[in-house]
Amino acid sequence: MSGPERYVMLMASLPAIRFLADKALPINQARLGERLKLLEPEDRDELLGIASIISWNRIDVGDDDAAYLVRAERIIAGIRSAALRDGVQERLEIRTVIAALRRRAAGEDVPASNSAFGLGRHVETIRRNWALPDFGLARFYPWLAAAKEKLDQGDASGLERLILDVTWNAAARREFGHEFDLEAVAFYLMRWQLADRWARYDADAAALRFKALLDAALSDRHEVNA
Repeated sequence: MSGPERYVMLMASLPAIRFLADKALPINQARLGERLKLLEPEDRDELLGIASIISWNRIDVGDDDAAYLVRAERIIAGIRSAALRDGVQERLEIRTVIAALRRRAAGEDVPASNSAFGLGRHVETIRRNWALPDFGLARFYPWLAAAKEKLDQGDASGLERLILDVTWNAAARREFGHEFDLEAVAFYLMRWQLADRWARYDADAAALRFKALLDAALSDRHEVNA
């Protein structure tokens, strides 16, 4: 079976996904994995590499940020498709902005010039405009004001839904024009991951995590001021 025929068969076998609609996805992870056996080995390896850097919670507070960012940049540079490369870059840029919002809300100061805290075009803009509510990025991300408001209000569920919605729309926009190729498979998988995250979302647990984050930040600041 030729490469193009594989992808026609693969995409035809994947059901449509309705985001934020049902708690049960039309295809589960096991069946999706079976479908993906139709991928060419080289393409499968590339998608595995992409998955390893867009997994949730990778750009966050931690000692291994620098190593992760080096690996992410290496994997992005090796993506053969410009459309897919740009889509992955955009995904991580959105993650960088959200991570910056959360860090600032937790009381962190502007990241040092030699620190690695994000990826993409806007890292230095965020650093320069740390005190601005939208980091000076409103024209790129008009949803930032709403995200900050939900974060300030402790609306963990609302923030989660907004982030997923923004990321879903970005993937859907990038997917336009691709129907039976590797890009179509990749963007479908990105959207499946987002829908699966929402299906598994626990609002109560998210609220507790948010409270713990703020409590920890306040505790640290009290110790510094003592």
